[in-house]
Amino acid sequence: MSNQLSLALRLSTVSLAFAALASCATLNEDECRSVDWTQLGQQDGVAGHPSSYIDNHRSACAEHKLPVDEQQWSAGWEQGIRLFCTPQNGLIHGREGRSYANSCPMEVKTDFEGAYSVSKAVYDARNSRDRLQRELDSLLDARDKAEKPEDRQRISREIDTKRSAVRMAERRLWDAEGDYDIYVASQGMMRR
Repeated sequence: MSNQLSLALRLSTVSLAFAALASCATLNEDECRSVDWTQLGQQDGVAGHPSSYIDNHRSACAEHKLPVDEQQWSAGWEQGIRLFCTPQNGLIHGREGRSYANSCPMEVKTDFEGAYSVSKAVYDARNSRDRLQRELDSLLDARDKAEKPEDRQRISREIDTKRSAVRMAERRLWDAEGDYDIYVASQGMMRR
């Protein structure tokens, strides 16, 4: 498959996923009538949703011809997003492999993203190592079950290659954990 076709297919898949998410109503009619917009904005901010997330509420309430109090929502969101965009929260989100919607305002963005990226690197490296280890385990099982000597030899060569990949992944994980430890120590934080 060509790179352009592959990219086009991925973009189509992403577009469909966003369309499906956008079609999900964030609020029903009763909620649109009775919601505390400041509190909802704060909850959305604490959840790390970007400021454009109000568009989802606007769409949901528009279906019922009800208004959105954007000023109140924005005031709440400003409070909530600052609770979300802390270095400690960046470490937690990255370590758990959660996605980040690039929602932090400029004045707190650098601290959150620095913490997020260093802990997300550990998460990604660990997942890569674990995936490769599962593939190696599968190859070991396949070699044990292989009946023909030539199949066992072929699988043994694959095992050697996979073992090398696992060792490299373990080194990447070790490096990512070292970077994490350096970051945490430089910030005066406790390692979790």
